[in-house]
Amino acid sequence: MNLGFDTFRFKQLIFVNSAAYAYTQIRIDQHMALFGENNLGKTSMLNALKLFLLPEVNFRNCGNKFNFRGTNGKLYDGMASFRYYFPEDRAFIILEAKNSHDDFCIVLHRGGATDKMEYARMVVPCPYAKLASLFWDVKSGADGGIGAPVESMTLQGVKTALHEMGGEPLSDGKTIQERLFTNQPYNKKAGRFSLLPLRNGTGKREMDAWRKLVHLAFDISASNDRTLPDTLATIIEGQKSRKQEELNLDLNAIVEEANQLREEGDRITRIRNASDNWMTFHEQFLHEQQLRGQTAKAYADLHDSVAVEEERLTEALGTASNNLSNAENRAEALERIKRESSKAVTQTSARVEAKTEQEASLRKDINAGNATLNEFPAGMPRQEIIENLEEHIAEQLKDIEGYNNKAVAQQEYSLTCQRLEKNTRQAKHLEEQLTNRAPTLLDVLSVRDASILFSLNRSLGTTHGTLTPEQKQAFVQFSQQFHSEDGHLMLGHPPERIALGDIPHQRYDAEQTHQTMQNNLDKLNETIARDQNRRDKLREEATLGPEEIARRRNQAEKELSKAQDDKNALNALDANNQKLEALESELRELEAKLGEQKRQHEQAETDWNEAEDQRKTIRRTQKTLQEQAQQILSIRQRLDRIGKDANNVLEGRHKVLAPTPCEVSEANIEALEQDVDELSALRNKVHELLRKLLAMSILPNANSQAHLTSFTGDQVADFHDQLKAVFDNLDTKEANYRHQVDRHNKTTHSQVEILRTAKEQVSAFMSRINAEMGQFSISDLEEVRVDYRLHPRFEQLLTDLDKADLLSDELQDSKVYEQLKAFQADFFNADARRTGILLSLDKILASVHYKYRKRGEEGWTTNAQSNGTTMMITTNLLSVLMSRLMDGDAQVTMPLVMDEFGSLATRNMRTARQMAEQHGYCLFVANPNRDSKITQVLSNYVHLGLFHASRAYAENRTVVHHGLCESLTRKGMLTVRAADTDSEGAPLPEEEDHL
Repeated sequence: MNLGFDTFRFKQLIFVNSAAYAYTQIRIDQHMALFGENNLGKTSMLNALKLFLLPEVNFRNCGNKFNFRGTNGKLYDGMASFRYYFPEDRAFIILEAKNSHDDFCIVLHRGGATDKMEYARMVVPCPYAKLASLFWDVKSGADGGIGAPVESMTLQGVKTALHEMGGEPLSDGKTIQERLFTNQPYNKKAGRFSLLPLRNGTGKREMDAWRKLVHLAFDISASNDRTLPDTLATIIEGQKSRKQEELNLDLNAIVEEANQLREEGDRITRIRNASDNWMTFHEQFLHEQQLRGQTAKAYADLHDSVAVEEERLTEALGTASNNLSNAENRAEALERIKRESSKAVTQTSARVEAKTEQEASLRKDINAGNATLNEFPAGMPRQEIIENLEEHIAEQLKDIEGYNNKAVAQQEYSLTCQRLEKNTRQAKHLEEQLTNRAPTLLDVLSVRDASILFSLNRSLGTTHGTLTPEQKQAFVQFSQQFHSEDGHLMLGHPPERIALGDIPHQRYDAEQTHQTMQNNLDKLNETIARDQNRRDKLREEATLGPEEIARRRNQAEKELSKAQDDKNALNALDANNQKLEALESELRELEAKLGEQKRQHEQAETDWNEAEDQRKTIRRTQKTLQEQAQQILSIRQRLDRIGKDANNVLEGRHKVLAPTPCEVSEANIEALEQDVDELSALRNKVHELLRKLLAMSILPNANSQAHLTSFTGDQVADFHDQLKAVFDNLDTKEANYRHQVDRHNKTTHSQVEILRTAKEQVSAFMSRINAEMGQFSISDLEEVRVDYRLHPRFEQLLTDLDKADLLSDELQDSKVYEQLKAFQADFFNADARRTGILLSLDKILASVHYKYRKRGEEGWTTNAQSNGTTMMITTNLLSVLMSRLMDGDAQVTMPLVMDEFGSLATRNMRTARQMAEQHGYCLFVANPNRDSKITQVLSNYVHLGLFHASRAYAENRTVVHHGLCESLTRKGMLTVRAADTDSEGAPLPEEEDHL
């Protein structure tokens, strides 16, 4: 059994593939200085201790949890910190520690949810020497002895190996607090991994206080104005052992209750002032209820009687309607037959007349065509006669144009001469071709093959020569690859043929070509003859006078008209003969049909006249019934306006009454309407009185109802009942109100006393702290105190509350309640769901500073001291505060972190070392450059960045340091210390002997 102090010791800090380091192994159980250039990660190495000192599992809300800051004071966000310390799965940070149960290690690594910035920890019950081979191969001899990475290292592999060594994962904050921050000296299983022996490691207030204390330990110079106030406020909260000591009060509830009581008092006054209005409303309400019952009964009686009469008329009208519908259907059907028969007679008569006219016109055209045929020689083909007429028409048109315009005649003469000359040349050329024509390349081929090749290349049909047998065979074989379809060439045969849409098929036949040339020559000769006659005529007409020209023009126009008529008659002759024959047959059929249709129309007209008389008789009967129904409908509509109108004053009473039959008359409906009008006026009066009462805010939450344009009967009745209950119980309500005000004032007084307790708590805590701080003296300071200032608003609030009479029988002035509400909004915790509504001491503790009394002086000063002096004072304060959180039987050796240590004077460095040793701390400091003052004071130092691995886990993390640290002894000896030994070694080199 351990009857002495329980020892807790931080031994080594190891980085594996983390921050800027491939592998670093730093002792922290002795004074240690880290040297290295900027941006090497010295500050980050110091800050990494927070990952072990705080029970966190992720970097979310990183600023509040860890307060990681750069040299410029700027906070690092969670993702940046996560990626820096745990850039990949193969990144680890290890702390070796020792407690009364033996050495153990805490291994930090990436957690399961990277996007949530999680990291995890495993605790291993053995010294780091047994784990080292998992993370770095020190024995490899690589890079001059600094070692090499373990190529097979993986996160899963490391976790498996640690588990086999007895390692346990700590995955949630509660478990971490129980296993790492409680002291279990007599229970090895529970206390095997105890890192820091907090008095109550699982208490929320203690952990909040410890978190602030950690931030103070990393801001030992108290450079942040809020570090000391926040820390001390949290320590005070953490030391409260009883629920009664918590500053738990709800000022808003006091203010809200005061507002409610004030509103209740005003409401009671309003009720008393509205008594006369209530009595008037009550009397009119009862009168309205009585009149509504009478009117509803009269409405129900008339409504039921109207329904009976409507049913009788509906049945009679239905019968009349069916009879009329049948009569109308029959009359309409007969009228349609009469109309259709008349239309048929008219249409057939028109067709007979039109066909007769067509017959006369056709006979005239046929006679004209036969006359034209007789004008030409017998046996001459009709088409040839038409062509002669067309040529004659063309000549007459040209003649007429020439007669009208001499220039046109001259132009026609010129064109005729040119055409005559051109045609003469062409005729001569054709005669020569026919006489001297030589065979072409295609003449020896079949018409099919020649046509295919001619379509592909027309020059083959104009190239003269004779093919050899081999050439002819080649042409034939080539042409067989093609055939024609729809006037175009196709390559190949179905189903894989290819359409050559851009190449039309053109026939080539040598004999046919010769005949075509002869025919063309004959036509040219005929054209030449005609042009010669026309040339002579035009030449003659050029010499004629105007009268002769006019005569010839008239003659030409007559000939033109006759020629066109003759041509048209000839073109239509055959068709006209066929049409005439068909037309004569059709006329005979139409005349027979017309006779039958006239007979049918006469019968249809007789039938329709009989049906029309019957329809008129039935319609008169229906009209009489409809007039009766219209009278009933008028009464029904007036009833509906009463019963269904949006402003219905009956309120549905008529629906539940048993009706009595009555006369359906104008007198009864008018009497009912008069009663409804009277009821409506009375209802409006009642509503107006109700609105006045509601506008007086007598009923709760009814102010908005006062602006309604109307109320339902149920609403009025409900408000009447509510108002009756209010006025009937007014005396009782006034008595209850006086009791509530008295109780409220007593509660307010007791709650305000809690605020005064807060001031007393802070004052008492500061007195105890200063009593302990008075035991230390630093440099030329005889005594140091922690002084504080409460927030001015808190002080002013207490002053103003002292002036108020909180136990009077009246409510306080509204300004007092406004001041309480504003104070709670700014000085109480924001989330009261779990902790209650608590006064936040860190908010009323406006500032904390040191007050000094120098040796030999009586007065106190608050003048700023040097950084070193301030750090020493804060170190003392840190020790005093930690003694309140740590188990009293525990002795803790842990690093005291100081950055930029070289900024201190040598004297302050020594004092810092003495103060740290006095309180059981080891200085763990950093400085950009190696400083002889630091090495003389601390002795142990490490040059980070001197060794870089050529082979590392990552290209940007290559710094290596392990196993050794340098030490400056009083004899000028360079001491090389292993990570787990305290022995001294070789002598100091001559070049360092002056340090």
